[in-house]
Amino acid sequence: MISISGIGPKTAANILSAASVEDLQEAIVLGDETILARVSGIGKKVAQKIVIELKSKIKKLARGTGDKFRVADEIEIIDALVALGYKVYEAREALKQVPQEIKGVENKVREALKRLGKK
Repeated sequence: MISISGIGPKTAANILSAASVEDLQEAIVLGDETILARVSGIGKKVAQKIVIELKSKIKKLARGTGDKFRVADEIEIIDALVALGYKVYEAREALKQVPQEIKGVENKVREALKRLGKK
C-alpha cells in the first residue's frame, strides 16, 4: 500500500482499519473503489489510483496461494456472477451459501446461481 505515491503509513493504516484485508483485496480486484473512498483523506481519484496500481499485484498473490479454495477462485466466481448482472454483494452472499463439498469454479458458479434464483 505504501509503495503507491501519496500513500503514507498513516493513510495505509486508516485504509486497513476501514475494512478487512480480504474485503480490500476483493474490492481492488473487482475495481470497486467505494471502500477506499470512504477512508478519511482518500478521494475518488486516489482510490482509483490504488485500485489500478494494486490490482495486478493482488491477482498474482492470490494465484500463488495453496489454499483448498483459493482467493483467486472466489474472485473469479464473483466476477462471473457480476458479469451475469448481479451486484457484488449479492454474488458474495450467494457464494457464502455454497456448500464446501462442491468443488471447482464452474460448479460453485452453478450452485451460487441456484441460490440467487431462489430470491
